[in-house]
This record gives sequence, C-alpha cells and structure tokens, in this order.
Amino acid sequence: MSPAVPHPWLAHPRARSLLALASGALLATSVVNPSGTPFPAIAFPFAGLMLVALDGAPTIKRAAWLGWLAGFGCNAVAFYWIVGLLQAFAYFPLVAAIPVAALLWAAQGLTMALAAAFAASVRRAGVPLWVGFPLAVIAAFGASPSLFPWNPSASLVDWTEVAQVAELGGAALLDAVLLFTGAGAFEAMRRRRALPTVVALVALFGAWTFGLLRLPALEATYEEAPTLRVGVVQPNVGIHDKRDRRLAPRHLLQLRSMTAELERQGAEVVLWPETAYPYPMGRGMDYEPVGTYRMRAIGSNVPLLAGTITRGGECERWNSVVAVTPEGRIAGVADKVVLLHFGETVPGWHVLPPLRDYFRCPGLTAGETPSVLPSAGARVGVLNCYEDVLADATRDVAALDPQWLANFTNDAWFGDTAEPHLHQLIARLRAIESRRELVRAVNTGVSSHVRADGVSLIETPTFEPASFVAEVTLLEGVTLHTWLGDWVTSLVLGVLLGLLVVVSFHRE
Repeated sequence: MSPAVPHPWLAHPRARSLLALASGALLATSVVNPSGTPFPAIAFPFAGLMLVALDGAPTIKRAAWLGWLAGFGCNAVAFYWIVGLLQAFAYFPLVAAIPVAALLWAAQGLTMALAAAFAASVRRAGVPLWVGFPLAVIAAFGASPSLFPWNPSASLVDWTEVAQVAELGGAALLDAVLLFTGAGAFEAMRRRRALPTVVALVALFGAWTFGLLRLPALEATYEEAPTLRVGVVQPNVGIHDKRDRRLAPRHLLQLRSMTAELERQGAEVVLWPETAYPYPMGRGMDYEPVGTYRMRAIGSNVPLLAGTITRGGECERWNSVVAVTPEGRIAGVADKVVLLHFGETVPGWHVLPPLRDYFRCPGLTAGETPSVLPSAGARVGVLNCYEDVLADATRDVAALDPQWLANFTNDAWFGDTAEPHLHQLIARLRAIESRRELVRAVNTGVSSHVRADGVSLIETPTFEPASFVAEVTLLEGVTLHTWLGDWVTSLVLGVLLGLLVVVSFHRE
C-alpha cells in the first residue's frame, strides 16, 4: 500500500524524528503528568502519530531509528526520576547523572525500536502499517526483557470497564485495545476506509462491552464471599534513617504503636512493609524474637505479616516476609523470588573474579519458589517489592490459589516523584489479571487497597506516616490469564514470524 501524502513539513526526515520522539513522550504523559492521575485518552493518539512517522521510512533501519526515538521519549518522561535516584544514592553530580539516566532510557527504548523494525519488515509482505505496528508493539513488549517493565496501555486501568479484558489476556490484550483503536481510527480518518473503522470500534467497544457484562458478576461474587479486616502500617522511614542502626529501636517502637492502634480498630491481620522490621532475623526461627527485639507490643496478639531481612550464612540474606501467629509462632516465610539487578544483586559476580574481589557477597539470595502464607485463617499470596509490577511473578503466585494478594514494598528510594504512583498504577492491573484483591504496604506510600476489578478503594499520601484497615474480600478461582499466561503475545509472535517467512519468500 502506498504511503499517504504527508504534510510538507512532515516530508523532512528530521520532522518525522521529532514526531516519533513527541509521540513517545505523549504516551508517557498519559501515566506521568503534573495532575498525578492517569490520562487514558491521550494514550490513543500514539499509534496514529507513529503511523505518520513510519509511513515515509524508506528502510527497516530508519524505522527502527524512529521506533527507538519514540521509546526514548516515552522512557525519559516516565522515568525522569532516575536522575534524582543517581544523585541521591550513587552520589552522581547532575552533569553525570543525566547521561547515565539517558543510557537507561536509551536501552529501554530498544523495545519500541524492535517493534518498528518488525512493522517495517512485515509491511514488505503487504501488511499495512496500521495492522503491523500494533502487532509488533504487542510482541516486542511481551517478549523483551526490561529493567523497569511497563506497557503502553498502563493508563487504561483507570477506565474500569475497558480494563476488565486483562482477566482474559493481561496487559498484552489491553495493549491491543489501545493500539488497534488508535491506529484503526487514525487510518480511517486519513484514508476513509471501512475496515480500519470496524477494527477500531470492535477493539474499544468490544472491551467496554465485556467490562459492562463482567462487572455485575463480580459484584455478585463480592456479596457472597467472606471478608478479612487487614491493617496496613506505613511508617514513612527514609532510606538514610533506615540505614542508621542507632534509630532501629525508635523505628520498632513506631511499628508496635501503629500495630496496636490498628488492632484496636479491629484489624484481624497487620502488614508491615518491605524490610520494615529493623533487625535481621535468623533463618529457621520458630518464634518471633523476644525481649527488646520482640515484634509486637506486650499484650498484642494480632497476626502479623512483616517484611524483614532473614539471614543464614555469611553471604546468605533473603528479602523476606514472615507470617507471625497470635501466639508468636512463625507460620511461614516468603522470600523475594525476582531480584533487581544492580540494586539487589551483582550480575556476573559468580563468574568474574574481579567482581568477587570488589564485592564481598553477590547481594541478596533469590527465593526458590513463589509463596502463599497462612494468616488469620486465609491464604495470602506474597508479592515482595516490585514483583507486583511483574505479570509473570504475580501469575506464579496466583496459580497457587491464594484468597488475596499482599505486596510489601519500600519506594523511599525514589523520593517524592511519580514513581510510587506509577508503581501503584501498574500494580492495579495485577488485581484484574488474577481476580484477587490486592493490599499494598509501602514504607513511604503509596499504600493501598485495590479491588479485584482494579479500582483503588484506599490510597495513602506519600512521605507521611499513615495507616488504615481494609475490608478485604477473599476470592477463589483461576482466571484465563492465570491459567494460560501471556497467550496474546505468543499468538502475535507466531503471526509475525509467519509474516516474516512470507517476506523471505518474496525476496527470493
């Protein structure tokens, strides 16, 4: 199909480059903006703007360049806070922090570069861009590794009816709704053809209709299911204070006091955030520490799910959550399975001797399996730190059939930026995918209670002490997404690979 005649300004390669960069920045603005709330509507033009940018790309290499620019623009806006992170904790001066952050944005932008290259490749087999580009983006985001995972459709979780399709196909299916709606609508406007119009309408209103039909059934489930009163402690301890061992007694007193207050409010179990307990716990302990180090105040007997570091040998440390019964017995330990490279582990430590000379230990030890802990008569699926933004990690926990999900996080590293709110936004999709209510205990916020339809019932402000008691509905059953995983990406990858085979035959 011949490209549409562009506006004279867009005929220049630099103009198309600027358009690609701006389209990515616009997509990120749908989730990170001064209002502090998602703006789903402004995510839809992204696909159309990229069609214009890619329409005149003469080569696959040029298409990849435009895709990379879009990815760079998106990551630079969404992860602007990386600069401050490097200054605060790596002690980089601003002149060094900006280029190092730019390297991360550039690396994350490779996902969109791959998508644009795929779209240009299958175009040679006769697949129009308005079809090929959405397919390629879905495949690239579903199959590419990422240090900070995100999906183009992240903001759509705020459109409750539309977001419910994530129960069927996860973030990839929601991406399909966004991209085919945007690309189809734009193609219909500029070429006045019926098929793109039909595709755009089916994508958007099909998802919306599914949500309208599914939500009443969920409401009926809520009415019949038992509930559990879950208390959340947000102590608001800064990173530097957390590292000061002299302050540990004060922090523990604060945790005890806030827990006792939640117990008086009727909490049946209380959550402490990631590594909130300020002392390491020995591996294999049968009971909570006693005396000065006891976790709960004397007389308190509310069950506890507490984030802590557990220790074994010299280099054996786990980022853990321990379940403490009313009698003080340790009923179970859940270790973080997916560790953050560079932040929690030293990549290559086991194979590169110079790293072993510089770092005494390789970092934390990864947990062997996802965990469901017993607490207050219910089964809770544990998501430690950023595991609640990882669809596969959450799915592995959901497959163990917990009755609710709990996330234990410390986002104090990122300061008063958009990161805690972006983390909260992405985590909400995990509740829909698994159809489990999610309670998040976050050291400096955002702590929250998210229903199984992705709606936030409670969200705390950031960087101030807070607590609440949530009435959590205990649910059962397995969703299609939990059962099959990311079948949408697998299907799309199969289609794209088939089209690339067609392209190779055409070249012969």
